[in-house]
Amino acid sequence: MRPSPPVWSRRQVVLSGLAAAGSLALSGCSRAPLKVGFLGGMTGPAADLGIAGRDGALLCVEHRNAAGGVGGRPIELVAFDDRQRPSEVPALLPSIEQAGLAGLVGPLTSSVAAEWIPLANAASLVTVSPTATSTDFSGQADLFFRVCSTTREYAGIAAEHHVLRRSWNNFAILRDDSNAAYTRSWAQHFTQRVQALGGRVLHEEAYHRADPNDSVIPHLQRTLSVGPDVLVVVTNALDAARCAQWLRQHGHTLPMVTAEWAATEQLLELGGRAVEGVVVAQYFDRRSAAPAYQRFKQAFVARYQRPPGFVEVAAYDAMTVLLDACRQKRRQESLAAALQRIQAFEGLQQTIVFDAYGDASRGLYMTEVVNGEFVVIAT
Repeated sequence: MRPSPPVWSRRQVVLSGLAAAGSLALSGCSRAPLKVGFLGGMTGPAADLGIAGRDGALLCVEHRNAAGGVGGRPIELVAFDDRQRPSEVPALLPSIEQAGLAGLVGPLTSSVAAEWIPLANAASLVTVSPTATSTDFSGQADLFFRVCSTTREYAGIAAEHHVLRRSWNNFAILRDDSNAAYTRSWAQHFTQRVQALGGRVLHEEAYHRADPNDSVIPHLQRTLSVGPDVLVVVTNALDAARCAQWLRQHGHTLPMVTAEWAATEQLLELGGRAVEGVVVAQYFDRRSAAPAYQRFKQAFVARYQRPPGFVEVAAYDAMTVLLDACRQKRRQESLAAALQRIQAFEGLQQTIVFDAYGDASRGLYMTEVVNGEFVVIAT
């Protein structure tokens, strides 16, 4: 077992910048810290996503502080735990506003983003999301930016891979509607593309667990009862691992594929041998030779004693975008205007380019679990 990352308190936790602030002060710099926020679910059943995002954002802040901060100002990262519960997000707003943030990285899930975006717009707080992909947020003139593509692109690419490359035609979808803004959107675009290619979605099973102890298995059994050729799991990594284990335990051999949400290291850790052969869509390449990514990967392993996943990379990129915009912002220019003016930012594996509405494009990689690792099988 890898060591568990530290768990910090739910609301305001100053994660980084204090030590850098002290060292900068000793070197003659007394400028006030630049505060940036992080919003993600760091506790609860899907905490792997939030912890991964926090760690990626934090490492970016630490790297910037080591290089002198932003304009000589040390950076402080203030984290807020949304617990992956959209209904609790409004209660966080007063603390977020009081923190005096220049901008915020997050949220990580589309359902939280749906609740957060109107609040952020009202508070005039620029938000850069690493992983909120729902098309519900596309083409909106607001303060929401994201460094990923949308469910339309990702689900469509996945459907094309499964139908055209694997010759799979009869699918059944199991989706977790605790993140409904994402799962419904992904399932909708996947179904549309499958049908356009001549395939069929025989059944779509949605669940929303009110209690983390509730079991996904009854929903899995109903999904399997229609006799699909392929099981499509649009859930977090924990539930995807549970589904894979149940299938193996009961002798099922049908292929299982997942959407991007499940593509964290937790799927491998919890699924074990049961997830061997599972096809997982994700939007980064773990074996990329890009120099920036290789430097990041080495630093991340040294800092956290574990390899980074797609969330860590996307969160690092999102924080890079936010801090670059803060550094390049002109006098009397808003941060949102700076982001739109700069438009292109260098990420760890690709250049991130925003359109007029703050949406970006990020490539998708189809991977398969082979010997306990995600191996790219198509791009």
